[in-house]
Amino acid sequence: MALQRPIARALACQNCQRWVLRSFITGIGGQHATPFASHQSARPLSRTPKRFNEARERIQQVQKEEEHPLNDINDEVEYKTHPQPKPVAEEPPSNQPTQEHIPWYLLAQEPVFNQMTSPMSARQRMPDLPSHPPPLLKPLLEHVSVELGMDDLSILDLRSLDPPPALGANLLMLIGTARSERHLHVSADRLCRWLRTEYKMHPYADGLLGRNELKLKLRRKAKRSRLLSAVGAKSTADTELDEGIRTGWVCVNVGRVEGGELPKSEEESRRDEEMVGFGSLSGGSNIVVQMLTEEKRGEIGLEDLWAEQLERAEKRRAKVAEKTEDESAEDVGAAQKGSKAAYTAMHVSNQDAGQQLRAYHSSARTSR
Repeated sequence: MALQRPIARALACQNCQRWVLRSFITGIGGQHATPFASHQSARPLSRTPKRFNEARERIQQVQKEEEHPLNDINDEVEYKTHPQPKPVAEEPPSNQPTQEHIPWYLLAQEPVFNQMTSPMSARQRMPDLPSHPPPLLKPLLEHVSVELGMDDLSILDLRSLDPPPALGANLLMLIGTARSERHLHVSADRLCRWLRTEYKMHPYADGLLGRNELKLKLRRKAKRSRLLSAVGAKSTADTELDEGIRTGWVCVNVGRVEGGELPKSEEESRRDEEMVGFGSLSGGSNIVVQMLTEEKRGEIGLEDLWAEQLERAEKRRAKVAEKTEDESAEDVGAAQKGSKAAYTAMHVSNQDAGQQLRAYHSSARTSR
């Protein structure tokens, strides 16, 4: 007969199996079984009861000891008898790892500045602006350097030239080097378009070959080369230069812009006020951008030519200043001489008047 589920579950225990077996033997008239102890609870490891609030009780006990009124008095007496330095406040620990625990491949290296600058960075360096620059000069310089990619930029300040250059008074000249003839023409064309769209100006590019003009000249060159090849001659680079196909120099005249005037001296302002004529004096300054290839720039040497002109103008200005100083010194000397002569004449006249007065008094006394 199959056992019921609760009985089978109870027989799973070994002690229960023994108890059931002894009960069955006793029931059928066998030997009396000794009393069997049922399940005994395991002996506990510790007889002390668990205190779940033990940590809280310890914290409360420490707080009571710290808040005791006698603690302040004891601390004050101890400080007076044994003074101790003030404890330094500890900085809160940061989450970032210290220098000792950072691996070598994560350590930040100090930048090493190379004393020798590369030639490319030296060529792309932008020059410093002159004193009292017009507002357009800085964005123009950045556009020519960054957007157009011109190298070896330099600014010639020709505002102090007297008489002024043929390109206009108060002239500022920007010189840059193109990397090729194609780069030269593309940069000049883009510069003119940028000035027209951004500042509504009308620049003039002398030496710039337009697209249609270049196509026309190339067509003429091809026709001429076919005729020369039929005869047996060949075209050279000199003929290309004569025809105007290859140009290594483009002068972009930006025109008159606002600002950029140098402060005038008293003599110059007085001269402008005394000037008589038609119209009015125009203000502002002129800007010209000279774009050349490297060979053309080395051949012409614009910087040296204008440096000589500036040196001559400075010498001429120094001579004029010395002459005016000498003339002013002569005028002061003449004025001093004239004042001295007038003083002596006045002194002589005073002496004569005194003699006449004394003669009158003596004659009056004799008459009496």
